[in-house]
Amino acid sequence: MKQFQLLPKPEAGAPATGPVVPRQKRAQRTRTALLAAAEALVATEGADAVTTTRLAEITGVSVGTIYRYFSDREQLLLAAYDGTVVRIVETCGEALADLDPGMPMAAAARKLLGLYLDTAETIPAHSGLLAAMRALRPIEADQGGGNEASIVGDIVAPFLQKFSAGSGAVDPSRLHFLSVLMGTLVDLYLVTPDTSDRTGLREEIEAHMLLALERLSG
Repeated sequence: MKQFQLLPKPEAGAPATGPVVPRQKRAQRTRTALLAAAEALVATEGADAVTTTRLAEITGVSVGTIYRYFSDREQLLLAAYDGTVVRIVETCGEALADLDPGMPMAAAARKLLGLYLDTAETIPAHSGLLAAMRALRPIEADQGGGNEASIVGDIVAPFLQKFSAGSGAVDPSRLHFLSVLMGTLVDLYLVTPDTSDRTGLREEIEAHMLLALERLSG
């Protein structure tokens, strides 16, 4: 997979202490606008189009100010990717809360998986940001925290509590395994461009998910 190089940091304008965490509403709006612009560029032109110069042209934010919020291009792309995952997880979490607890576990799991994949596909930049993320962030750095923790905490664990017939808490290591397994398969699905290949992958993901859930809830 193509590796993305860091943009050279400007000699002037970049803070010595690294990017700031926006606290004021104006600063939060600026950061949000930068992420939205990066996402739009990835959706229409691909990740290579995301540069500080282009973002400055689109948003009217100076290059020096961009470096106040993101230390480099990699951090910007990763933040944009994480933002799309947050939206997907929120959508699935809301749907999970509305699912009938009397529904068979397998049916509920299929419904939630379908919603996750469908929601990801409705975000035009998600697959491009996912590909960029996988080229930038080591797999081990993406496990055990961040997005995985959110997916486990907001989707997987509540789902098992709602639909599992077993009693007691699920072993965290088994939850982690399920999250890594599903995350790997879902990522593969989302970066696969061929529609017919995706159909087969979707069936494989569903089969692996149901087997894993049966073991977890047994």
